[in-house]
Amino acid sequence: MARRRRPHRPLTLDASHWRADGQPKVRFGSRADALVAAYERAQDADAELGVYECAFCHGWHMGRRAGRRGGVDER
Repeated sequence: MARRRRPHRPLTLDASHWRADGQPKVRFGSRADALVAAYERAQDADAELGVYECAFCHGWHMGRRAGRRGGVDER
């Protein structure tokens, strides 16, 4: 059986800026924009998503809320 190749990723300073499938994460310009997108995606996919400010690009990203209760982070 052939080994599965991982998608090509350009080198960056922060590997957390990439999704598990090798694509770059979506950057939102504000927390409010990220919260709206996370809420909509959570409704469509029935997933628990949170938002966080990225220390690398200073934008906002959304991601799974592993090990946490609730849905969208509403800090």
